[in-house]
Amino acid sequence: MVTVPLISEVADSFASLQLSQLLVITAAVLLIFVSISVVYLSVVEGRDKKRRKGLDK
Repeated sequence: MVTVPLISEVADSFASLQLSQLLVITAAVLLIFVSISVVYLSVVEGRDKKRRKGLDK
């Protein structure tokens, strides 16, 4: 059976992390966020170009 950790357990886990580990985790999260954002904006721009191309006809 899988149990969800309590908030206090998660807080204790973060407290035990060293600063360098926290920085690595933060950098990874930011990298993933920026990558997803770039992909999203690229898809939206592609749709917009296709829509504008269809209106020009």
